Amino acid sequence: MKLLTVTVPCYNSAAYMERCVNSLLPGGDEMDIIIIDDGSTDETGAIADRYAALYPDSVRVIHQPNGGHGEGINQGLAHAQGIYFKVVDSDDRLNPQALSKLMDVLSRHTGEGEQIDLIVNNYVYDQADRETVFSVNYRVCMAPGRVLGWEDVRRFPLHKQFMIHSLIYRTQLLRDIPLSLPKHTFYEDNLYIYEPLPYTRSVYYLDEPLYGYMIGREDQSIAEKNILRRLNQLSHITEQVATSYTLSALKALPKSLCDYMLNSCAGMLLTASALQYIKGTEESFAMNRHMWQTIRDFDEALYLKLRRNPLGRVSALPGKAGRRTLVGGYRFVRKMIHF
Repeated sequence: MKLLTVTVPCYNSAAYMERCVNSLLPGGDEMDIIIIDDGSTDETGAIADRYAALYPDSVRVIHQPNGGHGEGINQGLAHAQGIYFKVVDSDDRLNPQALSKLMDVLSRHTGEGEQIDLIVNNYVYDQADRETVFSVNYRVCMAPGRVLGWEDVRRFPLHKQFMIHSLIYRTQLLRDIPLSLPKHTFYEDNLYIYEPLPYTRSVYYLDEPLYGYMIGREDQSIAEKNILRRLNQLSHITEQVATSYTLSALKALPKSLCDYMLNSCAGMLLTASALQYIKGTEESFAMNRHMWQTIRDFDEALYLKLRRNPLGRVSALPGKAGRRTLVGGYRFVRKMIHF
């Protein structure tokens, strides 16, 4: 039985993917590693095939026409054999000690016949020259080491947000939704984070630095110059996230989860607004207006709630001074975490 599927979407990742895959192998035969060769034109496919030949009990490869990161996740989910599912990008890594503890947790609870909908782990930011330049944990809102209901989860501070790096979902939960991410679209990981959360009932917090997230490469999608080139995609994904659930649907959730999702959505809107203002073109200003109008057309009550959210208020500060304040705050936060 496979406890955990890790899918690794790869596009022209030959220069760094071995570091990633090597960090997964300590999971052993209970780990299901699926490398997605997303139409690569370098040696990615050959490297992936070599790992599958060396570790046939734990590594599989899917070669597909280029469909983007989201399609890599879709295919990983479709072929997953593990009870739980995690995405690890090809330039990132897992910590072997934390991975061992995770596998122990999954084995113990599966053996006891208990299934957890969501496991939350800590993560760290790495740079090319050093690991762990900045770390993120969830101790302020979650008690570690036991299964929680959302009623047991404390209120999340405004700045405390989930990233794809910090989440492990139960595989069948994602299939039952069903989760399907858009092809050829960047920033779709925000949908992966947000859409399944209302379906989760049980949560386990693994207070370990499981995930190492590489930052600082110029070709990364999160580099500001690349976000600005793909600003229409970020704006569209933000609209999709915000219109996933009405306010009444969110209010039907446990209060801690409802509050988290509203803050998460408002945080995405703040980020998108800041980048739209940084670009500073009539087209980007139109994106901002369209984004907010789309939410208003979807659900007026949700629109008003997000506008009144502290993060939403910052997003909508009036005039040029308000825009400068938003942009300055956004850039300060990026600098603080060494982006």
